[in-house]
Amino acid sequence: MVLLELIGVALGAALINGMAEKSSKKANPNLNTTRFDANNARYGVATSSAGFTKQKIMDIAARCGVRPNKYGVLPEDGWKKCLKYVSEYVNNPDDIANFERDWRMTVASQLKDKSAKMIEENWAGYQHQYNGYLNNKEYWTSGPDIVLEFKHWHGLSRDQHLKRLKDIQTKTFWGELCLQDPILRKNPRIDNSYVEVWVMRGSKHDKQGDWLTHNAWNMTYKRCCGVCGYDSML
Repeated sequence: MVLLELIGVALGAALINGMAEKSSKKANPNLNTTRFDANNARYGVATSSAGFTKQKIMDIAARCGVRPNKYGVLPEDGWKKCLKYVSEYVNNPDDIANFERDWRMTVASQLKDKSAKMIEENWAGYQHQYNGYLNNKEYWTSGPDIVLEFKHWHGLSRDQHLKRLKDIQTKTFWGELCLQDPILRKNPRIDNSYVEVWVMRGSKHDKQGDWLTHNAWNMTYKRCCGVCGYDSML
């Protein structure tokens, strides 16, 4: 009985360890790290003298435990966590600079793909809500002023954050509901983060601080972000 219990514990631990390893290698769950290390030792870590392919960047990310988000986008500064590993297998000094360059190019490509997916996912819902607004503007704009705060996009520069706000305000009907330009303040609790403040024309049954009002505005904002290619939570 004790032996069976020990076997069960061992199998459970192996399963957990296997799941943890797969999670850390999310960029490429099937990567054989032993073979990958051997090939890099033999040929050098760069794909060629020109630099690194997108697949090689993903393999290095998986080897170093850098995970992409749910849309498959690697963190923009994730290359820093891989620098020690890459440095061990470079064939020439240019490989280091090329690695950072190609990591950023890979992320830019992934962001472009994610943006297209965000637009596709949100377009139908946005159009339905926009048509509802066009058909009943009086209802949408006959309520009290509503002040909204959003705390997201941590790590985004102020200029990039402002560009997103401008896109949302000028490219969607969100801008038609704004009573003034948004305010962007530093978030005192999180470094490199900002708090957005929007003052909106409330609908007939809106009420400041009401849970239903807050959720309805959140959904509208999420869709407006989405059709601009932005994930409201990132």
